[in-house]
Amino acid sequence: MSPASDRPDHPEPMNPDETADGESTTRDRSQGGGLDERVVLVADRDPAVTDELAAVLRERFTVRSAYDSADALASLDPDVSVALLDATLPGLSAQRVVDRVRTDDADCQVAALADEPVDVESTAFDDYLLKPVNDDRLTETVERLSRRATYRTTLEEFFGVAQERANASGENRERLDRRLAELDDRLDDVFRSLDGPEAYDAALRELDADP
Repeated sequence: MSPASDRPDHPEPMNPDETADGESTTRDRSQGGGLDERVVLVADRDPAVTDELAAVLRERFTVRSAYDSADALASLDPDVSVALLDATLPGLSAQRVVDRVRTDDADCQVAALADEPVDVESTAFDDYLLKPVNDDRLTETVERLSRRATYRTTLEEFFGVAQERANASGENRERLDRRLAELDDRLDDVFRSLDGPEAYDAALRELDADP
């Protein structure tokens, strides 16, 4: 990360596990309460754009803000469902952040914040948002990517429980059967909220991630 004197004239991003007074927390709090537990990371090269997008999303999601690639990397953890990254982030590079997500086998979905259309099929991004970003388009995209992340996470757990069940017996097998039924219902619910190609893509990425 570059020295503070070289950084944009903007407050240092808050550690996602601390409040302004140092109190430990796992998420930012919205003034209105009722905050969605899904975590969204927003990182644009323009701090003002980062803050504007974050303000819109904080009405519905837990949001973490970052102002360069190093900050974005530091803010990534398994709690993050969706990351919105400027493809020209200062510091390391947005691609480095995306590579980190893929290497860590995270279920996080990543969308590029771009000045021109992005061919997502030839990049590691899952989607893109063309700047300036419309508020409705922003929220809809994050909602959709978050559902895809939930589908992948649930599918991953389903595979793990199914594998464990194969070697189980007695009460433990019955417990795993109940858990599989719960996960199957959840997968059905999320699947219905996705377009067919999206669900297929999410499942395919999960299968590709398996050793």
